[in-house]
Amino acid sequence: MAPTPPHVRLGTRGSPMALWQARWVAEALRTHYPGLTTELVVIRTAGDRNRQDPLPRIGGKGLFVKDIEDALLRQEIELAVHSMKDVPTTLPPGLHLSAVPPRDEVRDAFVGRDGRRLTDAPGPWRIGTSSLRRRAQLLALHRELRVQDIRGNVDTRLRKMRQGEVDGVVVAAAGMFRLGLQAEITEFFPVEIMLPAAGQGALGIETLAGHWIDDLLQPLHDPATASAVAAERAFLWHLGGGCTVPIAALAQCKGAELHMQGLVSTPDGSEILTQELRGSVQESAQLGERLAVQMRANGADAILAVLQDHHLGAE
Repeated sequence: MAPTPPHVRLGTRGSPMALWQARWVAEALRTHYPGLTTELVVIRTAGDRNRQDPLPRIGGKGLFVKDIEDALLRQEIELAVHSMKDVPTTLPPGLHLSAVPPRDEVRDAFVGRDGRRLTDAPGPWRIGTSSLRRRAQLLALHRELRVQDIRGNVDTRLRKMRQGEVDGVVVAAAGMFRLGLQAEITEFFPVEIMLPAAGQGALGIETLAGHWIDDLLQPLHDPATASAVAAERAFLWHLGGGCTVPIAALAQCKGAELHMQGLVSTPDGSEILTQELRGSVQESAQLGERLAVQMRANGADAILAVLQDHHLGAE
């Protein structure tokens, strides 16, 4: 192991959520290495610079990590802290995910204006989300909902809701807990009703492959979470999906076994395909690939082909 360095620079976005996550990693490192000092380097990403356009139109969630990865490659920072669901399934050459800490809450949550529950929705409620995955599953639950694109940090989305732009928003429950806003959650969506995004609730720490910081990050790594996330990301990769396609995945470790659920849907939720598979924790990526192959054979290919044709026609 390399000598403990006097200083570690952590790259992060500047949103309250991203800063919370980076501070959590910095504090964990200082706890394990009392002589170490840390510095948060805030990097404004392309996704942060364009707050108006829907994510699928401008290139997807990878826009939230590319500028930070460029800083890693230039060695302006030692590590990058990401929300795993924002990390593309293919990383730039020379970079890797060095550590995946223990996962937080995986479910999505509904926050209704004035504390109203989604189950009490009186007809065509306006629900805000920028996620095609959430949109599809919401419309499958309630055909009369009017789902509107809403972007911005969690605080921004909540403010827009309070100002009357929408009647409620769907957000990741983990983010609400991290920001101390859990009391505002009106209700949680069971994963049987709203399957989460691949990597939801998990953090990823990205570094230059072979960098000395990798050794220092190992105490933060959780193998069970890493296996589950690897299965979900493999599933997503083999379906060729990103935020331009409604795809969901959740893998959970049950001892030495990994239980995995996958979902592919049309954007309007009129056709949803779901499937489950179990396999060894030691072969998590292979499990994700097998589930993707089986779902393609059972109808996912047809849904994806229609979505691809629609996407090309819109360009």
